[in-house]
Amino acid sequence: MNKYSIAFDVGGLFIKSAVLDSEGEIVPDSYAIFPSKSKETKEGIIEHLVFIIKQQTNGILDRNFEITGVGYAFPGPFDYEEGISYIKGIDKFEEIYGLNLRELVMNRLKQESSFYSKMSSEFQIVFDNDASLFALGEYAYGEAKGYNKAIFLTIGTGAGSAFMENGMLIKERQDVPESGWIYNQPFKQSIIDDYISKRGVLKLADEIDLHTTDQEVATLAVMARNEDVKAKMLFQMFGNNIGAALNPFIATFKPDAIILGGQITKSKDLFIAGVYETLENKTISIVCSAETSVSTFKGVARLLQQSNKRMG
Repeated sequence: MNKYSIAFDVGGLFIKSAVLDSEGEIVPDSYAIFPSKSKETKEGIIEHLVFIIKQQTNGILDRNFEITGVGYAFPGPFDYEEGISYIKGIDKFEEIYGLNLRELVMNRLKQESSFYSKMSSEFQIVFDNDASLFALGEYAYGEAKGYNKAIFLTIGTGAGSAFMENGMLIKERQDVPESGWIYNQPFKQSIIDDYISKRGVLKLADEIDLHTTDQEVATLAVMARNEDVKAKMLFQMFGNNIGAALNPFIATFKPDAIILGGQITKSKDLFIAGVYETLENKTISIVCSAETSVSTFKGVARLLQQSNKRMG
């Protein structure tokens, strides 16, 4: 019997998904993007999540298989251990606030006879945030493999982070911020999230009077690569902010490497020199993930493996 798991990266607009085999590898042609339907009713959201699970299961061409689990990279605030969403006030997933998503989805799946027959005896539904799953995937299969201690930073709409030692996520320890999250830690005039994010890049552009029609980081990156002086300066300054923001965490956690992921790290070549400029520890390795989404999916497979071991 061949074993598969299904991974989901949940956003406010879209849900990305992939099927993974027992080795944690993504099954060819299983990557798919669905609308998130995050503004639906409670029933609508649950129905949709179950529909996507069934769709992905139906795409498995293997004749003899079972599903060992489903894992979600879910945005916060969220109680990942219990599977309860606390998202509110942002017009997304409002209707499932305070509900146990694990129980609701599990109960619906058990009513689907075609899926139920494919559930393995150890079947589980697990949740974590995307930065933690990115870290697990990178450590097991990607750039973080050779490092005992690493800080993971995903830069996109905000600053996601995770701290890892010997393959285990460190969330509650004196040398890391609470939950391993740096986004809400004080930095300059406010918090890190306001600086190490798309918002942070656009704020810098505004400060140096550099404007694009579409307000996209990718457009600014093209300008910088085309030798626009202001755009090059912008990414240098952004790198400076990343280095300065990381310094206190590097000092306490003492990692061997910083692993970067997220949409904005595609412009790493433009800001990396700026990072090293303000970094107090110049010898630390800074490595960029090849594909953040792929690592996040593989992290789901890893989380299910760890979870199954604990239960077993």
